[in-house]
Amino acid sequence: MQHYWIFVVIDHKMDNRIIKAMQVLEDRVQGGFWSLNRRTGNFYRIKEGDRVIFYIGGREGKRFMGRCTLASEPHPMDTDQRKRVMGYPSALFTHAVNLKNIKLWREPLPVSDLTEELGFIKKKDLWKVYFRRSIIPIPEKDYNGIISRAEG
Repeated sequence: MQHYWIFVVIDHKMDNRIIKAMQVLEDRVQGGFWSLNRRTGNFYRIKEGDRVIFYIGGREGKRFMGRCTLASEPHPMDTDQRKRVMGYPSALFTHAVNLKNIKLWREPLPVSDLTEELGFIKKKDLWKVYFRRSIIPIPEKDYNGIISRAEG
């Protein structure tokens, strides 16, 4: 059974500097994988073929940025993947999932434009709390609605 997810990326800290969430996202897309914490909720439900929406959190975020399909089940990071992962919190992660059919959108889609339409957000005035996790399950209808709005 195929699942639908939102993968959340936030700013990362490395030494005394901040790596912006968009830079982290672009690096993951270029590397073709997403780093994961094995202890994250929903980790064991992630399967090859699942569909994902990328979400940028933080002050400059709160927007959907693109999509992909998962090309693998979660697995321990290989040496090349481990070398690409920089900054906290991702440097603590031990696993990854490979990505395919990756598409970043030219125009980010603000979540605030969609909160009334998204079924997984039950309390519309508190929509931000629904994005405090790193892997968020969503219904297929929400996935399709986001894709439709972003890609027209």
